Amino acid sequence: MAEVITVIVGALEVNCYIVWDKDSGDGVIIDPGADAAEVEAAARERGVKVRCVLNTHGHFDHVGADAAIKAAFGAPVAIHPDDAPLMADAHEHGIFFGVSTPKQPEPDMLLKDGQAVEFGGLRLRVIHTPGHTRGGICLYIEDGKILFTGDTLFAGSVGRTDFEGGSMDDLMASITRKLLPLGDEVRVLPGHGPESTIGEEKEINPFLAGIKKI
Repeated sequence: MAEVITVIVGALEVNCYIVWDKDSGDGVIIDPGADAAEVEAAARERGVKVRCVLNTHGHFDHVGADAAIKAAFGAPVAIHPDDAPLMADAHEHGIFFGVSTPKQPEPDMLLKDGQAVEFGGLRLRVIHTPGHTRGGICLYIEDGKILFTGDTLFAGSVGRTDFEGGSMDDLMASITRKLLPLGDEVRVLPGHGPESTIGEEKEINPFLAGIKKI
């Protein structure tokens, strides 16, 4: 059974998720963008054995504490190969936005579409969802119907596509072809803002207004 807590981190209020298997305590941290000490404390308080750091994409606000979390837990850092360059440039991108972001390590693992990340009794499936960035991914726990969408899909909105590597056509294709078919009951845990469900987004998200029946 999956346990999930959210730690809101950084100036851009990223949802960092700590996810673990209740029985074994094995877990992962998704998008530790900042506030490493707070994230580490939350994981240790719950006895989570952090096995991996997973990044939904490489923007500085989502990867900014990767190095510190890796050092704290000895956990490898993983990202899609198309976004590894963004991770490498996180320090410079942070400066552009007026946010101090440490330089990040090279990823230890490169994630590919359809890959399974397993820990304890849980299994997260990697879903490549380009659009916000070239190497953006979502992570899906099928048994619990929990979908971590990063900056691909939000409650009532979608990720911006005006940064380098962004494409609205690609983003909408990712959402409609890969996320909506997962089912209306699937929980959507986004990179920013409140959680939702696929069904709710099909009903109220203005970006999906023309494709509600998918």
